[in-house]
Amino acid sequence: MVYTLYEGFVLQAKRGLTTLSHILRKAEQQPNASSLPSCRLHNDMKSLSYQVFAATTQTLLVLAKLTAESLPTEDTSKDVIYTFAEMHGRIDRVLQALDAVDKDLILENCEAVTPTPLGANILPLSGITYACIMQANIFFHVTTAYGILRKEGVPLGKVDYILPFATS
Repeated sequence: MVYTLYEGFVLQAKRGLTTLSHILRKAEQQPNASSLPSCRLHNDMKSLSYQVFAATTQTLLVLAKLTAESLPTEDTSKDVIYTFAEMHGRIDRVLQALDAVDKDLILENCEAVTPTPLGANILPLSGITYACIMQANIFFHVTTAYGILRKEGVPLGKVDYILPFATS
């Protein structure tokens, strides 16, 4: 089997978002669950809800780039607070988008270099380069969500993070 950008990004993003969904489900079972969406690792960092927002938004940005669609324009600078139902809804919608994406279309567009917003800059980036940059960012937000929940006493272990990556 040839390992392509589809396997490297789409399948890995699905696994990362599945991890995020799993750890949120464990968090919902905790006595302090109602306070968790607004919790942070540190005062100058964004909330658990924002981590879900960022991971899902960044996944959609990559999908748009890899399918030659217009990139979504959401303000990612502001913190957001969602309910658990809203967080799961966002994750589910993005997982559906990942399931629906055409593998051939991604492979067709992955090497195309186009002007791409990246932070405050617009850079000429290929789909592959953009996917690599954003995938690191997506995993950062999933890991940060895990860290927030651990800090707040949710009984999570490494297996809770890793297990979705062990599935094919």
